[in-house]
Amino acid sequence: MAIKQFLSSSLKWVPQPGFSVNYTENGGIEASQDVLIRNSDLSTSTLATFNRGTRWETIFPQVPTNYRSLTIKTFEPTDRGDGFSILKCTFTGYQFVGPGSSGTEEEQATSTLTGQLISEPFSSHPKWIDLPQTAKTVLGYLLSGEYVWDGEEKKIKIVQEDGSLFANDTLSDLIVGDAIDFANIIAEGDQTWDRGGWTYSYHTESEKGFTPAQLNSLGKIVSNPPGEPETPGVGWTWMLASPSQSQSGPDRFIKTLDFRLIQDNAKNQFLYDY
Repeated sequence: MAIKQFLSSSLKWVPQPGFSVNYTENGGIEASQDVLIRNSDLSTSTLATFNRGTRWETIFPQVPTNYRSLTIKTFEPTDRGDGFSILKCTFTGYQFVGPGSSGTEEEQATSTLTGQLISEPFSSHPKWIDLPQTAKTVLGYLLSGEYVWDGEEKKIKIVQEDGSLFANDTLSDLIVGDAIDFANIIAEGDQTWDRGGWTYSYHTESEKGFTPAQLNSLGKIVSNPPGEPETPGVGWTWMLASPSQSQSGPDRFIKTLDFRLIQDNAKNQFLYDY
């Protein structure tokens, strides 16, 4: 026998028993609860109560104290076919220090450290940087195709207008030591190498987005990133390379600061420390 459900005319909706709450590692909270409502009460004025940002305690006054400050993120009506609908409500927020729905926000940070290989020109290679400037200049002409390296003869040959090659002993004498290895590699058609790189990511959630100071740090050296990540040692520093921020509900911001490890040399200090 079918059971017919009744709802007092004095009630617009009834929160259903049971709800779920999930805590993120960074202090965020996602919760869900179903609400029973008559189809005839699915009016604009009634549904306005379920707008994004409405506190959970407005919908369900008996919600435990710890969750009263959570606010509606989304709701989805589903018609049951018996004159009633179920509103599937999702709530979002963050954790506080101390009991109740007020207090100081509790930031719980996590971090990740990932390595990757980055294709870079030979000019960034440590062995290239140590070469004499004259050797770098000659190798640069090899890269541009204006000079050709004859590995068997160990000669620099200049491309003439008619396409012929002219060996230049003076330039050839500049290609010694590591410069010979670079010349051989360039002659094989390579112009880049794979540099090992590290990215340190700092993850947080809070009621506020990025600060002006964080926004102004993009593309700049940050000597002491939050969380104090390790570095390989002297000669390296961190640069803020890729911050990202998303919003869940009106007052919950999910943030990541990505820092890239770069060489702490005069060039990078000049370009990125300002």
